Amino acid sequence: MEFLLTRGVEISAQWSSEPLRRALARFRRDLEMTLNEGDLIPSGRIQLCLVRSLAPEQFSIDLQSSESMIIRAADELGAIYALLHLSRTALGVTPFWFWNDQQFERKELAAVTAEHTASKAASVALRGWSFEGGQLLEGWNTNPADLGWEMAFEALLRCGGNFVALPQGAPADLAAAMGLWRLQSGPCPLEAAPFDRAVPGKSPIYARSADDYARLWADAVNRHKQQKIIWRIGLPAQGGDLFDRRELAMATLPRQGEVLGRILRAQYDAVRAVLPSAPICLSDPEAAALERAEALTLPDDIIRLWPDNGYGRFVSPREGSRDPRTPQLPPEPTGARGGVWFHAAYSDGQAGNCLTMRPAAMDLAARELCDAFEKGARAMWLVCAGSVKPHVYPLDALAALWRNVDADLDAHRAAYLRTYYRAPDGWALQDRQLDDLNTCLKSWFTSTAAFGPWPDQRAGEQLMACAARAVATAWLSGRTKSSLPALRWAAGDQPFAEQLAWLRGVCADALPGFDTLLSGCEYAARPTTRLWTDTVLGQVRIYRYCLKGVVELCDAWQLWTAGDYRACFLKVGRSAAGFETARRVVRDMAHGRWANFYRQEETLTDLARTVWVLRGLAALPRAAGDGPDYTGWQREALGSDAPVSAMRDEALLAILEQADAREAGDGTANQQGREL
Repeated sequence: MEFLLTRGVEISAQWSSEPLRRALARFRRDLEMTLNEGDLIPSGRIQLCLVRSLAPEQFSIDLQSSESMIIRAADELGAIYALLHLSRTALGVTPFWFWNDQQFERKELAAVTAEHTASKAASVALRGWSFEGGQLLEGWNTNPADLGWEMAFEALLRCGGNFVALPQGAPADLAAAMGLWRLQSGPCPLEAAPFDRAVPGKSPIYARSADDYARLWADAVNRHKQQKIIWRIGLPAQGGDLFDRRELAMATLPRQGEVLGRILRAQYDAVRAVLPSAPICLSDPEAAALERAEALTLPDDIIRLWPDNGYGRFVSPREGSRDPRTPQLPPEPTGARGGVWFHAAYSDGQAGNCLTMRPAAMDLAARELCDAFEKGARAMWLVCAGSVKPHVYPLDALAALWRNVDADLDAHRAAYLRTYYRAPDGWALQDRQLDDLNTCLKSWFTSTAAFGPWPDQRAGEQLMACAARAVATAWLSGRTKSSLPALRWAAGDQPFAEQLAWLRGVCADALPGFDTLLSGCEYAARPTTRLWTDTVLGQVRIYRYCLKGVVELCDAWQLWTAGDYRACFLKVGRSAAGFETARRVVRDMAHGRWANFYRQEETLTDLARTVWVLRGLAALPRAAGDGPDYTGWQREALGSDAPVSAMRDEALLAILEQADAREAGDGTANQQGREL
């Protein structure tokens, strides 16, 4: 028996709600994207039934006849997942169809052949994305408004996700209307009003104002109790302290646990008084440290979120220049009420990744998450998704793990490439062509620059862009006599020249691997569509040109200290040209619906500002070697053909590159100019 899906299929439901209405409209859109109208084909009927005996979020699909299908769902999310299952398996609409510009070849109908389908429970109960650091998505102007957010939420649902953590200003109402839970955010626990504004003139110390805090927290719970909320308890991020930190720091660990436990328990009780079974989570590092020391005891039904360090390892993040790498996971299994906060995208202004994929290996991510799962991280996984589009492959792989923690990532990567990358005519790629893509994608994670000995200490593109700006700024302002604060986190508190030697070594060591990877990606691009150029190949180009830009800048400093100002000027120009080329790569990816998505200057990577600073730096070696008339170098290069007035830096750089090429006689410098 088979059920034929057509654009005329009738769908009815036993209940009505906004998330279900949107799910049905989305399914209709999927039908229209993938099927043609066919008057001669009989239309079947799909019935949606609510069955409370099913486990939460589960569904079953049964074919009653060739014209009748029944979907039984436990709840709204069960119905949403059932319709998305049909979209993927019968219509071919993939989780990232929008973000990967999937092209559909319409047909008259689609057949559903499985007479019975029952969903499987995911390995993790709560599965969501945080959009922290997603500046590209936050500032994307779409028509209609909020289209980008809607497509991000839709991709999350198609990946089996069920909650979001949103920055201020993001459309929380839209997420709720699509059926998603929301993890509370903001500076205050339970999203309560800040104490100093709600109760002005009173002491913020909890022991002196416990009744006022109780009212604030109760008001917050009553305000949000009708929403699908994951409640967050903890300490406020700003706006005053709940206790005297200096006094508490001198207290014994049991005393610290007593003070903090009283505050957290009061927040917990405020939620439980109204919502006996609502999910509650805690991600406070102070509480986690006290629990590890067995100085704090909290109710078992609180989900403890264990954070990674931003680079995919469950150790403490850097604290300024310190990297203590304190383990964040409990030493022994804790049951099933743990959770993780894991980063596919990270923006720290040091070595994060806004425009490119996570730099550390996906195999490492799988090992870390499996370890966390065994320690009890089965209640909640929060994945930082950034702006989504630059991180699609890692997000898809991490979603495979939260659905099934034993997922084979090698098989997943092959399936991912087979799904999204096709020949220009729409046909599937040959196996050897897919193997080339697979080799390139896997090599990304082994080619990124290593800034330390640990496997997670791999740098995103921010290392190059942020370090280049810091070096150029210190050089311009004459602050090169001591160490550069912006590099102490990795290069240590050593003289500026030694920090630059370290930085150059890190980037120069990675450059040959990226030269090879770039050639491989360009070769692999030949039989496939522009999607490869806009994703993997584009990111390889961005990273490679940023590496080259840093190496040229560090070489320029050596020439500056040696007094070779003309060569220094050329090196600074090549450094700026490297980052400008990376910027052009990003700009070339901004076409079609992505025309105003890639505003890279809105991220901490900020390639545009990096180019601007480096071009400004070129004034120093030119002033030292070509001033005060600024015409000597152009006369040396052009002789009697040189203009009388001083040329602009960029024009002079091009002339000097050509002169060096002629002098070398082998075109090497000219080739470098074309490359950059």
